[in-house]
Amino acid sequence: MLTVVDARPAAAVTPSGDLSDLAMYLVSSDDVMRIGPDGNVSFPGTNFGNPGPGIVAAPDGTLYMLAQADDRVWEIAPGGSPAVLSFTTTVNSLVDIAVDDAGALYATSSGTNEIVKRPTSGPETAVPYSVPIVSAMAVDHDGSHIYLIDALDGDVVRMDADGNNSTVIADGNDIPNIQAIAVDDQQRVYVGTAGGDIHRVTQGSGLPTVDLLATGAGNVARLAVSDNGKIFAIRFGTNDVVQVHAGGVIESMVGQIPSPTGLAVRTVPAPPTTVTATAGIGSADVDWDAGQTNGGLPILRYTAVADPGGLTCTPLVPTDTDCTVSGLTDGLAYTFKVVASNTVGGNGESILSSPSNSVIPGLPAAPTSFQATPADGAADVSFIPGAPGGDPNQHFETSIDNEVSWQTLVTAPGLGGTLTGTVANLPNGLQSTILLRARTSVGNSPNASATVTAVSPSPSPSPSPSTTAPTTPPPTTTPPTTAPPTTAPPTTAPPATTPTTAPTTTPPTSATPRPARPNAPTAVTATAGTSSVLVTWQPPADNGVAITGYRAVAVPGPASCTTTGATSCVLGGTAGVSYRVFVVATSAGGVSPSSDYSNTAVPTAPAVATTPPATNVPLDTDRGQITTTKPGQDITLVGSGYAAYSTVTLTIYSTPTVLAQTRTDKHGAFRQAVTVPGDLASGEHSFTASGVDRRGKPRTMRMDVTVRPATGELPVTGTSVMWLIVTGLGLTMTGAAMRAVRR
Repeated sequence: MLTVVDARPAAAVTPSGDLSDLAMYLVSSDDVMRIGPDGNVSFPGTNFGNPGPGIVAAPDGTLYMLAQADDRVWEIAPGGSPAVLSFTTTVNSLVDIAVDDAGALYATSSGTNEIVKRPTSGPETAVPYSVPIVSAMAVDHDGSHIYLIDALDGDVVRMDADGNNSTVIADGNDIPNIQAIAVDDQQRVYVGTAGGDIHRVTQGSGLPTVDLLATGAGNVARLAVSDNGKIFAIRFGTNDVVQVHAGGVIESMVGQIPSPTGLAVRTVPAPPTTVTATAGIGSADVDWDAGQTNGGLPILRYTAVADPGGLTCTPLVPTDTDCTVSGLTDGLAYTFKVVASNTVGGNGESILSSPSNSVIPGLPAAPTSFQATPADGAADVSFIPGAPGGDPNQHFETSIDNEVSWQTLVTAPGLGGTLTGTVANLPNGLQSTILLRARTSVGNSPNASATVTAVSPSPSPSPSPSTTAPTTPPPTTTPPTTAPPTTAPPTTAPPATTPTTAPTTTPPTSATPRPARPNAPTAVTATAGTSSVLVTWQPPADNGVAITGYRAVAVPGPASCTTTGATSCVLGGTAGVSYRVFVVATSAGGVSPSSDYSNTAVPTAPAVATTPPATNVPLDTDRGQITTTKPGQDITLVGSGYAAYSTVTLTIYSTPTVLAQTRTDKHGAFRQAVTVPGDLASGEHSFTASGVDRRGKPRTMRMDVTVRPATGELPVTGTSVMWLIVTGLGLTMTGAAMRAVRR
């Protein structure tokens, strides 16, 4: 879908205008050509012989192409191969085709003087027409009216579904030499002439209003109007497609088209925005925001594409805005782009989004060169950090109780690329084993270890009189007027009493090293919500280090949330669990020390509404969508798009009954087995899954089902049953009477 279907030579075709919000289809020579919103040229079908002139694009992305010379209509399903369409109604001498918003195809059969309508389901219908010679056709978006160009009289005739005619443009006097026609979604008719004029005809209760939109457009052969109101035309002679702008400005959009005869356009969605990637182990979580427009039709799916490699993912619920790309190579940097589509196939795809941030999948590597130097009840440690893996914001933790508990290690830069820190609470005189690991949002590194025996400090010796320098210099050697005592030590003092000569003394003029990491954030506050915790904090005191973001971590874990500068974010939470939160600031040089813990916050479970919440987000099962069930049946409900590690309440209506509360995984998805209540009455019911999304906003998924009656239960109830019973008894009695008469 993101690649050329048939790489026909297309170097001569030169898209020059902005097509970023639509896809254009052309019948060119003996091929069907697609020019995508990214300007790439592909060929959904080739080698038709003598195709044209008509081509239309149905809402689901299916293409229909008229091969007038062969009296055929070709169908090209999204991602499929061209196939000849078979009509159940007799059609011959086909002139043109059109399609409405329901996907119904219309074909002008001049041999039978009928318009044949072929719906997506159900039987074909044929409506006779009385226009002498039809040269082109268009259809309202809702299929209510058909417009025909009468090539003999120069009229434009409107026909309803019953075949009733009315003239929109008469006798060719209003607009001479009409040969192209299109209709927009407001039932305004556009016509193009051989003389290069393009008009718009607005219909109303009185006479139509005719507006001249452009002149000098060339010999207009075909017209197309996109759902967002853009007007395009094929010009004979110049073999190009032009767009008609406001004020009659004509812009060439595609040039050097070999023998163009058919034109169709369809609006595509705007590309997704704010694409963000978070690395995992051999994978990456990708999330995004929907684009500004959907191209006039609901978005049916999103696809995230990895670069390099081209691996893709689509959301579990196709309209959700996050998914996980698997199969990535740990240690390799990736970015991701996302495409939206309002068709099942590729015909309704947007251009690719802007790339996400770059991530490197994989766990952090273990620290190396880990050394511990004994101190009083502590150890001074140094090590070389390993590669951070999927998250560059790694910090380090130590354990002195064989992994029973871990403490964040506050580190500072050392020599030769090392980090240094101090591990406290070691017993003096006993050997201790210190474990060290790196930690990121992806996970923990393998442990490094070192053994050390903390030592008590030796008692300080008493000062010796023999080493104390005299406080008063001999008057015979140091005149008081020439040597101030504060600047000249006595010349007779022993060398050991001159502290200024110690080699370890740091000169007072040495520069203070610039800190490599920011200070810790402050004032962390946690506010409980539904299945979530809102965390806020204050930036740390400025120490000159540029902060690149923040990470808030819930205790107990594993929920965390990150920002690129904002001082608040939302954590998914399990209802009834008491959480505290700490926050770290990140920078290019490393992670800050952890903040103090927040206050405790206990999220609440999603409330159960008295009626099924209205939503257009479908709930699913592990076997796909279901429409019927029965009391006592076991079902596995599947949903996604919620906050990670948050509580979701599963309920069945009409009378609300909570079936289960489940916790989502790190992707915000769940899979939970439930049992339909054994006493549930037959009829219409709804399964719902209520929780919050990653922003803490309410999110509900819903699946409507019909509950079949349990054994021994009547399938219907109420007044209608009584009428059935009465009717049945009546028929029974009538039958008995007739049998008696026969006897």
